[in-house]
Amino acid sequence: NVFGAATQGKNVEKKTVAETFLAGHGSPFVAQVSIANAPKLYRSILDGIEYRGTAFLQCFTSCQPEHGVADDMSLTQAQRVRDSRGAPEFVFNPRLGETYHEALDLKGNPSIDMDWYETKFKPSNEPYRYTVAHWCASEARFRNHLKKIKAEDAAKLIPLENMLVRITQQDVVYRRCLQRDHRSYVPDFGVFIKVQGGNGALEYRALSRQLVLFCVERRKAWRLLQSKAGIENREYKAQRSVLADVDAGKITKDELFARAEELLKERLKGSAPAPHKPVEPKPRPATIPPTVSAVPPPASQADHEQAAVTN
Repeated sequence: NVFGAATQGKNVEKKTVAETFLAGHGSPFVAQVSIANAPKLYRSILDGIEYRGTAFLQCFTSCQPEHGVADDMSLTQAQRVRDSRGAPEFVFNPRLGETYHEALDLKGNPSIDMDWYETKFKPSNEPYRYTVAHWCASEARFRNHLKKIKAEDAAKLIPLENMLVRITQQDVVYRRCLQRDHRSYVPDFGVFIKVQGGNGALEYRALSRQLVLFCVERRKAWRLLQSKAGIENREYKAQRSVLADVDAGKITKDELFARAEELLKERLKGSAPAPHKPVEPKPRPATIPPTVSAVPPPASQADHEQAAVTN
């Protein structure tokens, strides 16, 4: 949340200690948990104490005055940062096996196989995807990164969901997101989200470029966790497919800008696994009646005697 005249913040990926310890640090017990899931929090503490080796627990909690949230909002904010992928919940327990698939547990995060958690606005029942930008909108410390705008002004900006289809973390690393002629260009305060205001009404917020890039970075971090846990994210594959066609000239930038979300959904439908069809048992062969022999049965002794008398 560093914001000033010279810069809006760092352009490097977030260095989360718990996520870092998952790679190349021997076999520590690692948990990133919070009061958002109290049973898992206490279970992780006990498992860490019992673990024969190094144990590291990273627990999120809000600092009410510094974060700009009410005194009774610790639980709510912990749930929001978890659900937004800002600080996803996970436990890495090497006692469960020697592969990431066995040792890494992501249970507790909503929509575990998707990029973002889909929920609904209460007053209108309108669905939306809860990103890290939505969590930031709930804490005053990020106020410089969000500007309240009117609906008519939002109509001139880019929806965040549309922008997130256009851009990857590599576009950020190579600063393509700053090139006006590139598909991933992020205009400063040119992207918007909807949020639910204090009175329940829907409001609009324009996002700083830095906040959009934060969404991209947290999405990549979440995708890495998914892959380590053996979870296939079809949204990632669909996005790669769409952008490959854009970069190859098969899809124009104008079409991407106008239909990014639709293009992604179309690819998702195309990549959906075929529904499982149970194998129908083969019909049992019909019982074949015994073949009637064309050769008459041998005549009995009485038949021979009767034939002799007749002759």
